[in-house]
Amino acid sequence: MRFIRRKPVQSQSTSDVSRHFDDDQDPVRPHPWRNVLLASLLVIVISGLLLVGLKWAIFEWIDRGMTIHTYESADGARSMAEHMGLVLVDGDTVKFGEVTSSFPDSGAYLVVATPSADRSRRLLARSELPASTPNGTDLGQRALSDHGPSPSPTLVSSHRWDSRGYLSVTWDPARDPRTLYISASQT
Repeated sequence: MRFIRRKPVQSQSTSDVSRHFDDDQDPVRPHPWRNVLLASLLVIVISGLLLVGLKWAIFEWIDRGMTIHTYESADGARSMAEHMGLVLVDGDTVKFGEVTSSFPDSGAYLVVATPSADRSRRLLARSELPASTPNGTDLGQRALSDHGPSPSPTLVSSHRWDSRGYLSVTWDPARDPRTLYISASQT
């Protein structure tokens, strides 16, 4: 008897089998437009959020500029009143100052003490205010508790309105000629 030699049988491993099936099927790949659509959607959402944020910031900025803000500042009130034609010199003391900033009409209110009654008259002349008139019942006048003049039948006032703005001064020449209550407004 003769023995026939056979080739040994090679067994296929499971990895070979799976490799065989993987080669037969294409892997699942996203559609080529999918990335473009996702990128476009992301750009639209981010742009929308930026526009909403920008709109909010602009409206807040405009609203802040148009809303009335009042604060105490003797230097700010003095500067604004001087810009509108009030002429203060050394010795004229701003005892109280308040600035009201709003769009388009800002204003200032000052209580100015001068060294003498003569100095008050010169301040009014330098500021080109017309002759005073009796105050009467001025509904726009500030209360004493709000740094206004004491109620008195001898209160007088002088008003000037020109291209620089509106300037109004109230004082009491009989009781307190050295203290001037000044209101200045941009127009």
